Amino acid sequence: MLQAARYLLGSPGASGFGSKSTADEVTAACPDLGSLTAIITGATSGIGAETARVLAKRGARVVIPARSVKAAEDMRARILGECPGADILVLHLDLSSLASVRDFARRFLSLGLPLDLLINNAGKFSHGQLALSEDGVEMTFATNYLGHFLLTKLLLGKMAETAAATGVQGRIVNVSSSVHGWFSGDWADYLKLVTRRKM
Repeated sequence: MLQAARYLLGSPGASGFGSKSTADEVTAACPDLGSLTAIITGATSGIGAETARVLAKRGARVVIPARSVKAAEDMRARILGECPGADILVLHLDLSSLASVRDFARRFLSLGLPLDLLINNAGKFSHGQLALSEDGVEMTFATNYLGHFLLTKLLLGKMAETAAATGVQGRIVNVSSSVHGWFSGDWADYLKLVTRRKM
C-alpha cells in the first residue's frame, strides 16, 4: 500500500523515475536514438502520442499503426512540426481484427526495416456496451489483449533478427490499465461473453 501511495505521489522508484516523470526526462540520458526503430500502437493520443513524439525527437524511426490513418497522419504532422527531420511511417492497423494484425505485420516485414522497440499501448474500453469484433470476440478483449498478443508473436522474429544483427537487445513494452479491477461480476459468465461467436 505504501509503495502504491509513493508511486501515485510521484516518488521515484528504483529506476530514478516516478509517475510524474515525463518522457523527455526518461530519455534525457540517451539523446541519440537514431539507430532504433519503434512501433507504437495507440500513438495518436495520450501516452502513445507523447512516446512517439519524444522517440522521434531523439532520432528513432517511429512507426505509427492506427485504425484511423487520418489521426495517425495528423500525429505525424504534429511531430514533424516540432522535429522536421523525423522519420515517421504511418500504417493501417485495427487491433480488434486478427486479419488486420496479420496484414499490418506482413506489410511492416515487407519493408525490410529493423525492429528494436514494440510498444503495445493502444487500448479500448467498451463502457459496458457489448460489441463483438469481426472475429466474434468482445471488442475490448480483442483490442487490448488478443490483437497485441498476435502482433507481438508475428514481430518477435524480426526483433530477434535485429538484436542478432546489431548486438542490442530489443524491448517489448506492454502498457496496461487498472480498469480490469472495476470488474466485479462472475468470471465464468464473462469468459463465455467475451468469446461468443457472431450468429
